[in-house]
Amino acid sequence: MDVPVLIVGAGPAGLVLACDLARRGVRTRIIERDTTAPDHRSGSRGKGVQPRTLEIYDDLGLMDAVRAAGGPYFPGMGWDGPVQTGEIKLPRSDPRDPTPDVPYPSPWMLPQPRALEILRQRLQELGTEVEFGTQLTTLVQDDDGVTATLAHADGRSETVRSAYLIGADGARGPVRNAAGIPFASEPMDSLPMLTADVVIDCLGRNHWHMWDKAPGGPLWLLPLARSEAFQLYAKYDHPNPDVSPEGIRRMILERSGQADFVVREIYWASLFTSRLGMAEDFRKGRVFLVGDAAHVHSPAGGQGMNTSVQDSYNLGWKLGQVLLHGAPDSLLDTYEEERLPVAAGLLQFVGQIHKNWMGTGGAGQPKGDSQQLALNYRASSLSSGESAGGIVQAGDRAPDAPLKDAAGKPLRMFDVLRGPQFTVLAFGDGQPPDLPSTMKERVHFHRVIRPEEPASSGALVDVDGHAHQHYGNGVVVVRPDGYIGYAGGLSSLNSAVPDYLARFF
Repeated sequence: MDVPVLIVGAGPAGLVLACDLARRGVRTRIIERDTTAPDHRSGSRGKGVQPRTLEIYDDLGLMDAVRAAGGPYFPGMGWDGPVQTGEIKLPRSDPRDPTPDVPYPSPWMLPQPRALEILRQRLQELGTEVEFGTQLTTLVQDDDGVTATLAHADGRSETVRSAYLIGADGARGPVRNAAGIPFASEPMDSLPMLTADVVIDCLGRNHWHMWDKAPGGPLWLLPLARSEAFQLYAKYDHPNPDVSPEGIRRMILERSGQADFVVREIYWASLFTSRLGMAEDFRKGRVFLVGDAAHVHSPAGGQGMNTSVQDSYNLGWKLGQVLLHGAPDSLLDTYEEERLPVAAGLLQFVGQIHKNWMGTGGAGQPKGDSQQLALNYRASSLSSGESAGGIVQAGDRAPDAPLKDAAGKPLRMFDVLRGPQFTVLAFGDGQPPDLPSTMKERVHFHRVIRPEEPASSGALVDVDGHAHQHYGNGVVVVRPDGYIGYAGGLSSLNSAVPDYLARFF
């Protein structure tokens, strides 16, 4: 093998997967057909980072950079031509206070080029560079690996042999077709929408400006965090709109009724028709699909980029266990087992949001979790046991909680879980499980006690009882992606827990 994992596509899905694999010690190559890194002129695109994705960025050590590069969402302001009709309460801009179990309760606005820059910088720190101007032309797989042909911007052709190949190359990328994976899709709307990043003078930057009943179709202008630009969404009532720079300027002036608007610059614009679609398989042999290569849908609800990140985080640790720690290849089948139902449910959820967004959804309330905190793998074959007596059970997201270490220093449960390891948490009495030496470096053990319990060497103190409330009084095993794999009584520490962990080594 030339490299264990070849990742095709350096968008959010590809970069998160490359970062996760790199910190585990898995060598990768990540290629991108674009010749240069995207900047602000390539479009803000998927800008809404949901709470669960913020938790992943925390785990990767990115939160300081994410905070510095983004900002909160703005409330809506309704308009009827040049007249304001009043402030509109929007789910994304309704700030929520952090709770002990959810430290990042509100979406964060981070234009996609900045998110990609942060991820590329982290990947570089981990020793891997994105190879720009390189695209996949063919792939052939066999029982032992994948042979890919790459075309470089300078005209060179290269053959690369990898154990696994990941299609993170978007809805129109070559990997899915080259692997022979069927993809079913249908249009959500026969009429097009425009998204663009525009610079407009004489428009306030403290609201998401919304002309829902504008002539020709709705117009929305959202001020982008730490930018002079607005992200524009416009719906058209005819199939062939003029989306030239002059056509876009004219549309903004006509729909807003604001004669004094000066559309100073248009960084980027894209006309699209919303579709729902999903691949029949997320794995075929040694080829995997993540992100838009696996599922596509409307931008309504801000779910696409976030779901792509979740895909990669689910797959990364499983590839690491198979390539480095002796887990059976069948572990990789659980990527599709866990993520395909999530994607299918997401398509229904986003489809209803889109219909409501466009005023065609009737009275139906979308059923889903836009924050992605409640998504779970309870039905997965990797979820064992049920509950340790707390709120959460096997398959659920592992919640945060305030703690103190043995020296009395404050820390959080997320500090304990951060990293590529499995974590065994024993609430109350208990000794580390008897594990083979091959497991010990990748399995961390912690006792968690209540403040009134006798101090114990190395034990973490649940200062306010929130950890016990959520996790219970038994033992839980937290997977490397922050989901509970096993939950049971303390008596299982040297029986069910070692047996459960043995599945991954």
